[in-house]
Amino acid sequence: QAKRALRKRRKLEKETKQLIKQEELKRLHKAQAIQRQLEELEERQRTLEIFGVQLERELRGEADTGTKDENQMLHEWFELVMEKNKLMRYESELLIIAQELELEDHQSRLEQELRERMAMDGKSKGTDCANPACSRKS
Repeated sequence: QAKRALRKRRKLEKETKQLIKQEELKRLHKAQAIQRQLEELEERQRTLEIFGVQLERELRGEADTGTKDENQMLHEWFELVMEKNKLMRYESELLIIAQELELEDHQSRLEQELRERMAMDGKSKGTDCANPACSRKS
C-alpha cells in the first residue's frame, strides 16, 4: 500500500510539474507577443514624432506648406495628438500586462519552492525513523 501511495504521489508530482511547465510556456509566449507589440508601438511612435515635427514646422511657417491651409494643418495636428495619446494608453496597458506576467511567474516560482520545501520536510520526517510506528505518531 505504501508503494502504491508513493507511486501515486510521484505521478501527481510529475503531472504538477508538467502543468507548471505549460503555464510557464504560456506566460513566455505572452511576454514575447507583448514585446513584439511594444516594438511595433515604438516604431509607430517614432513615425508620428517625425510627422509631428514636420507638421509643427509647417504651422510655424518654417517649411513650405504647398497647398495645405492652416485649418487643414491644425486638423492634422489634432489627429496626430489623438493618435499619440492612444498609443501611449496602449503602451501603458501592455506594460501593465507585462508586469502582471512577471508577478504570475514570480508566484509560480514561489509556489514551486514551497512544494519542494514541503516535500523535503516530508522526506526528512519519514527518514528520521525507519520503524513504521514512528510515522503513525506524527
